[in-house]
Amino acid sequence: MNLVDHIRKIHISQLLTNAPIHPFLLAAYPIVSLLGFNIDQVYAREANASLMLSLSTTALALTVFWLFFKNWKLAGLLASLLVVWFFLYGRFYEIVKGASLFGFLIGRHRYILIAWSLFLSCIAFLLSKRKKILPVLTKYLNIFTVILLCLPLIQIWDFYFQNLRNSKTLSDINVEPFVSWSDMSKPPDIYYIVLDGYQRADVQKDVFDIDISPFLSGLQQMDFYIADCAQSNYTRTTLSVSSTLNMDYLDTFRSDIKPDEKPTWLLPYFKHSIVRQQLELLGYETIVFKNPWQQMVWEDASIVYESSGTALLSPFEYLLYQTTLVRIYLDHQEAESRKLSDYEHYEDTQYALEQLSKITDIPGPKFVFAHLVIPHSPFVFGPDGEHISIPEGDGRRGHRYAVNYINKRMLEILPRIIKDSKTPPIIIVAADHGSPTGGMENALRILAAFYAPAARSQFYETITPVNVFRILFDSYFNTNLGLLPDRSYYSAQGQYFNFLEVPNDCMAID
Repeated sequence: MNLVDHIRKIHISQLLTNAPIHPFLLAAYPIVSLLGFNIDQVYAREANASLMLSLSTTALALTVFWLFFKNWKLAGLLASLLVVWFFLYGRFYEIVKGASLFGFLIGRHRYILIAWSLFLSCIAFLLSKRKKILPVLTKYLNIFTVILLCLPLIQIWDFYFQNLRNSKTLSDINVEPFVSWSDMSKPPDIYYIVLDGYQRADVQKDVFDIDISPFLSGLQQMDFYIADCAQSNYTRTTLSVSSTLNMDYLDTFRSDIKPDEKPTWLLPYFKHSIVRQQLELLGYETIVFKNPWQQMVWEDASIVYESSGTALLSPFEYLLYQTTLVRIYLDHQEAESRKLSDYEHYEDTQYALEQLSKITDIPGPKFVFAHLVIPHSPFVFGPDGEHISIPEGDGRRGHRYAVNYINKRMLEILPRIIKDSKTPPIIIVAADHGSPTGGMENALRILAAFYAPAARSQFYETITPVNVFRILFDSYFNTNLGLLPDRSYYSAQGQYFNFLEVPNDCMAID
């Protein structure tokens, strides 16, 4: 019997019984599981480096154990214990950290690591002395780890299947242009600058003790209209921006939305909105910027600005290593370790701010969508734009620094855009949502400022974003869309579509 015939006779059940495949499945599971849980926020490729490192290290450990014991099943079990020792340490530490025994603090790394290592070493010693049970353990561990790994793989597959099912995007449905430009001059460039989580002036003052009136005065001197009583329509970025760029409420997109459904089905509406479609049909180039929430980037835009700066660890990798033995280093070097993943966010935002004022040099009409994750956490900006890392629990200071810095940069960038634009541009500077700090109403109270000379008189104090492009299209592009009732809906984490309508009780101050 030649080798090919022999391989053909190997049955899957024999593979599960005899081959120690469980170390590799265990080595893959923590990475694939974290990816599955965050698949709507990150790309699958972000897990590649960690997965390759984990699998290759496991193969090396398996080989070393085999060379020492000359028994593949024992080597496999010891390799699996090593994987568990490394990947579960952070989770074990999280359970027992800070624990005391008779007044003595034992919940510290120095003690927990010793106890964790001794526990698994005892199991390894027992396995080496009871070799008769190795075949049975190998078989059932193989079966168990196959099932275990299938769970996040199904979650990932379901996400991509849903995306495929939703691939009949708005660009397939709404192909007929309903906007037009009748003037002989070039259509105006349109800048939609989203300052993520930037609250209204009254919230900044009452909750965070920040006076943003100098910033608002600077905008008014540039002829921006400030909606002092603006509220967002929703409290989540994907929901809010999808509604804004499609000029309608989400229940018009689908009538069967479940309260606890993930908002991933909205991504086609987010990326290929009616506003984007119509402007592109009119000849606009779409320009966007990379940010840490990569699934929200419009990869097929005309121009995608992406900084060359990279962090040692991506946010995904940082979350992963928090659950592993690397947690010891991350905890002992907390300030430095936070910079490992936050620096990429810092670089992306700084790069976007630098490029915004240069876009006027690009010929042709442009629709610029700049989703800037500031003043939203992570708080990585000092008041002068220096890179800092704010410790957990000091969010108010980080928020104050971020607000002061972005105010300063906007007052530098916006006048340059207006001055260098050949045709007076349209500029929207608005938040997608607020923050629930101080009450759920504050999660809807947002900054909203508009530079649109031909439409200035159409804006009003209590506007919500769903009506912004309706006003702009009616004022500039010969449509007759009219206004929708301004409604604001609060929803909690994990219950994205379980809406509670929040009335606007703001009293504008003249």
